[in-house]
Amino acid sequence: MNGTIAGASYDSLLGGDGSRLWTINAHVSSDTTIERGALLAGVYDGSGVSVHLATTADTVGSDLYIAAEDAASVTVVTVYGNGVFNRSAIKSAFDVGLVEGELRRQNIILTEVI
Repeated sequence: MNGTIAGASYDSLLGGDGSRLWTINAHVSSDTTIERGALLAGVYDGSGVSVHLATTADTVGSDLYIAAEDAASVTVVTVYGNGVFNRSAIKSAFDVGLVEGELRRQNIILTEVI
């Protein structure tokens, strides 16, 4: 169930206890709107990670991330680099099953949360 209690909210994105969860700040084009839970692909550019919304071209060999926050008109966004996530809460333009192997390789595990 999604809801807010005393300013804290639950959105069902996280699928585990968070013990292996880490985040990183990544560069993004300022004209990109990102929703929390969006599947992102990125590349290390020598000074940091730059991310974009993942496409089917990113299904093999790309570093993948999950957006940790909503972001619009910003140049830096916080992303999850690993952890356990609810499969049905991931926002992607394609079936995340296509990249599940790549996600698992990076210790991003998808699960079903009821």
